[in-house]
Amino acid sequence: MGKLGFWSFLSEQGRDLPLSRESVDGKTIVIAGANVGIGFEASTHFANKKPSLLIATCRDTVKCERTLEILCGRCAGIRPASLDSWPLELSSFENVRSFVDKPIYHRTPDDWEIMLQVNYLSIALLSILLLPHLLRSATLSSLGHYLGGSMLTGSRAISAEKFGVSGASRYNLSKMLQVAFMRELTARLPSPTPLVVTAVDPGFCHSSLQRVLEKYWFLRMVLAFVKWLLRARTSEMGSRNLVFAAVATNAQDLHGKYMSSCEVVEECDYLLSAEGKAFSERLWWETIEVLSKVDGRVSQIVSTYLPAR
Repeated sequence: MGKLGFWSFLSEQGRDLPLSRESVDGKTIVIAGANVGIGFEASTHFANKKPSLLIATCRDTVKCERTLEILCGRCAGIRPASLDSWPLELSSFENVRSFVDKPIYHRTPDDWEIMLQVNYLSIALLSILLLPHLLRSATLSSLGHYLGGSMLTGSRAISAEKFGVSGASRYNLSKMLQVAFMRELTARLPSPTPLVVTAVDPGFCHSSLQRVLEKYWFLRMVLAFVKWLLRARTSEMGSRNLVFAAVATNAQDLHGKYMSSCEVVEECDYLLSAEGKAFSERLWWETIEVLSKVDGRVSQIVSTYLPAR
């Protein structure tokens, strides 16, 4: 069963991750959240591999323009036509729909808690709407999913009210929902399938996720100590997990798996239990119900490509 141990975590954090050498010739790569942290470093790695097209998404056009400028400066010899940046705001379902059509407790304008929508619902919506066009998908998850099972209460698998707790707990639960959704999506895809779905944990990294805390000098000092104690990786090192999963030649071995440090590892005990499996199936149907109200294409895509088990 998958377990999270402190010493094994420290050992894993200290590993020097391999940089994938696989080719991405003729492929289109889409990176969500490409302007900072792990997303930006992964975009740099992919851009240097010279794909047919790299789409680096950011929250607004200003960030898109800045990201393109920096990527072009860091990636020597890249063809301008092979690099583009599109706005993608995951806290807005309408923005996710528009993107696909182009080819503390906060609620979003869609009336969902922002972390639930950004980390789970919009990722699920993006995955389903892109399903007819995808060849491979690596979803960025987190070791926090090991801690998410303790928050599950009530009959509904997802609800905005369930996310009215501490930020760390919301984060852990949203990441566990990602892994559960990945498992359910994989189970419903036809076999064989050209689509490879993987949940990727980049590890504990220096990234802009902590930028709110770093505004305060005391919290900044505490966070710096925690990062030192837990051997935080650079965003560049963490991004290697995402690149490895996206271009690995043994794609089918990664299908439906959870990866950490460029290796397949077991998910949390809860998701592997009978209760967790029942929760995951309930989560799937509740997610489809929610997203079908956002975009009518969801139901059609599910019925066409993802028959019930």
